[in-house]
Amino acid sequence: MKTDREAVVWTRCGNAPLKMGRFTVTMTECRFSYEPGYIDSGLPGLGVLYAPEFVGTTTIVWKRSPYFDLLPQLQALIPPASEDNFQRQLILSYLAQQNQMPEPGFDSDWAILMVSGHGGIGHLDVFSDDQQAREWYADTRSPALFPVKNEFGFSLKEFLIWLDDSAGTLLETLGPTPSVGGAIPKLLLSISRKGWDGRIGLPTRGTVEGRTDIVLKFEKDTYPGIVELEALALDLHHQAGFDVPRYWTAEINGMPVIAIERYDRDSSNKPLFTETLYSLLATGDSRITHHYSSSYDAIGYAIDRSPIPIVSEPMQAKLHLLKRLLMSFVTGNGDLHLENLSLLQYGRKIGFSPVYDPTPMRAYSRHNMLSVMPFGNYGELDTNGKPVDFHTAILRLSKNLGISQNLLSNMIEELLYVSRHYSEQIQSLSSLPEDNKTYLSEIILKMRAKLATLVSVQMQTSAKHE
Repeated sequence: MKTDREAVVWTRCGNAPLKMGRFTVTMTECRFSYEPGYIDSGLPGLGVLYAPEFVGTTTIVWKRSPYFDLLPQLQALIPPASEDNFQRQLILSYLAQQNQMPEPGFDSDWAILMVSGHGGIGHLDVFSDDQQAREWYADTRSPALFPVKNEFGFSLKEFLIWLDDSAGTLLETLGPTPSVGGAIPKLLLSISRKGWDGRIGLPTRGTVEGRTDIVLKFEKDTYPGIVELEALALDLHHQAGFDVPRYWTAEINGMPVIAIERYDRDSSNKPLFTETLYSLLATGDSRITHHYSSSYDAIGYAIDRSPIPIVSEPMQAKLHLLKRLLMSFVTGNGDLHLENLSLLQYGRKIGFSPVYDPTPMRAYSRHNMLSVMPFGNYGELDTNGKPVDFHTAILRLSKNLGISQNLLSNMIEELLYVSRHYSEQIQSLSSLPEDNKTYLSEIILKMRAKLATLVSVQMQTSAKHE
């Protein structure tokens, strides 16, 4: 990179598309400035810690690092560089069709951002310039819904095995579809508001009668049964009292898919302010370098101590966080990292978003970990040189979050009750291989026993103190 690069950020989270600001990337920095008119709009800004009312006309300066070339909120719009990232490969294939073959690294990131940095998850839209933004927003045609059938013109199953021939047909049909990160193939599309009926279209760019935006996720051969698993996990979270988006399972050319209604859009398909905890924490802490380089205790600490309020109701947020972690233990999802926890602005209030990506990844041996992030110093050596056990760690986390032992016990009892038939439900899944069923069920039963013991010990301790 020899010259500075510039781009603009717009949003349509207000009554009409509005320019938020401009950013410049130099050899050493990424600088962003709000438009004066946007500061007065009262609309949300780049992120919670970069709210326009706090930043004002001051230019935000971000020192580039090996982990973040851009401000974290902007970096989040670029699918990470890995050979198995479906979204990144999709966009690079599109760029190649346009005779654009950027060098690996930041050149590729920038080219991808200019193509797919708008219309994605959240409220931020990045464009190369204002003219591109105006042209993109001006195209308010209602995207057609067309049936996905074998005569669609390509085989999605073949495409997902990285056959370049099929990529061209897909892109010719769908165009440079905005994408979201992750190793599981996903596309942002729209369907009938009534629900999945086998027809898909491009995402909306405004109010479209009878249409809702979705994330369409495909099942890869490396994760057989994952669609059924995610659907079951979403159902359980709903029964446990979490907000969960609507979803539909289906097959496209023999491949299982799950269509999940986007939580970052309101009933008029207008974007809502959303920010992952990864982006949020990385903004205020240079030690955050990956989506798992924090702890649940540190999240609670940030909620309590941030000079700029992160959430509108801190205690509710911490209760949600603890309950999400306990639910991940109960269901076998060791992958509850910072990118799977997001904040959403409801009116003037900010709190945790509905649940997404709660898949029990421990069903697959390569992902069999209790938790991708630390909690309560679990496994670390205490002052006596002994590893902190599970019970002690849970109690310590609960205390660090300011949650009483009674509330903790009640929460565990509730989740154990909600999931009481979970092992049988796992066995009834038709597409999950038998070995994976056995593997996950054994993990679940052991975890339930640990949690039940914790509650029992707490009840006995309480009785002694009465």
